[in-house]
Amino acid sequence: SPLAASAHSDEDHSGHAAKIETSETKHVGEVGDHEKARAYFTDTVLKDHNGKDVRFYSDVLQGKTVVVSFIFTSCTDACPLINQNLQKVQARLGERMGEDIAFVSISVDPETDTPEKLNVYRQDFDAGEGWLFLTGDTAAVETVSSKLGQVFEKEAHLTALLIGNTGTARWRKLPAYLPDNVIAGQIIDIA
Repeated sequence: SPLAASAHSDEDHSGHAAKIETSETKHVGEVGDHEKARAYFTDTVLKDHNGKDVRFYSDVLQGKTVVVSFIFTSCTDACPLINQNLQKVQARLGERMGEDIAFVSISVDPETDTPEKLNVYRQDFDAGEGWLFLTGDTAAVETVSSKLGQVFEKEAHLTALLIGNTGTARWRKLPAYLPDNVIAGQIIDIA
């Protein structure tokens, strides 16, 4: 209608793109924001590949960009391929690994995947200090997995990568089969 056309012609729409951009790059600087993130992601205690207890939000997610994958050590299909690709991405990221970027591989078979098994498994992929392999009791792993949108079924686990930064509240889900240079670029963009 002419009325609708005139109403839209007088509006300045130039700010819409900026609003969309800033909504993705929100910075979490307030203590309350960190408390909200901790409340959502939880400080559920898991065990790393060295057998050390880690709190999921405070020790694993907070203060860094993370790349989360779901694996199990007896997987012969997707998991080795995902980890081989992450091995290449790790090499591309260089010194940032373990500094402001970390990989977090969570076992969806915690009854089988002990810290000792995960420690041996991670060596197959030359996992450096910035690449954590996590397990724990079934309830703890299920809690953390559900917060990340993972259906807790070993054979139906998520094969995508979740890249996120709790400090900026930016998260992306990427297919794990993308070329390593593309994944590395996406990680750097989120970081």
